[in-house]
Amino acid sequence: MVKSLRRVRGRIDLPPVVVLGLGRFGASLAEELTCHGVEVLGMDSDARPVQECSGFLTDAAVGDTTDRETLVQFGVHEVERVVVGIGSDLESSVLTASNLVELEVPSIWAKADSDAHARILTQVGVHHVVRPERDTGRRVAHLLGGRFKDFAQFDEDYGMIKLTPPDLLVGTSVDIDRLWERYGVRVVSVRRSDGAWVPFHSDRVLCRTDQIIVAGNPENLERFANR
Repeated sequence: MVKSLRRVRGRIDLPPVVVLGLGRFGASLAEELTCHGVEVLGMDSDARPVQECSGFLTDAAVGDTTDRETLVQFGVHEVERVVVGIGSDLESSVLTASNLVELEVPSIWAKADSDAHARILTQVGVHHVVRPERDTGRRVAHLLGGRFKDFAQFDEDYGMIKLTPPDLLVGTSVDIDRLWERYGVRVVSVRRSDGAWVPFHSDRVLCRTDQIIVAGNPENLERFANR
């Protein structure tokens, strides 16, 4: 009943995904995927998180993810993408990842809680290692000043911010090329009065009620936002 009433927010075109470990990271990932129409199969060694997530998971099971045969019985070897959400238990994380590599899962994603953890997972053969706590910490560090509405970093020297236009952009046309030459940033898009985001053009005159997305080096973005 709960599953049938869930509203799909905007479909993500993915075949079924398996999430192993239904802690905060695994559960939130699984729920977000199901909200976008993806079938998600979840497994955890603890019955409690399995029960808590069963309302939105396509299928859920209690099982030892470090046991290769358990994974085979759950059909993990038949899917294209598996996410290892186990972070705090290093041994379980690595053993689970090793099982997936042996099962030749085409795309293995795994959460790491430290640089050493991430390095081991990479050495085992995990294709994509994510560091959610580190990434969240970086994001919050840039939000603390209160100038950014949101921040996303895609590389060490490139990110994007959402913010209210600085005074130097309000009430006048913006020369995109000159802005890049002077500040090393580029206005990418602007939120219209109707709430829709549209590409930014130089002939658009910004007002204080607008919101904009600006891209560039994080240091340049910080300096620009404080103009």
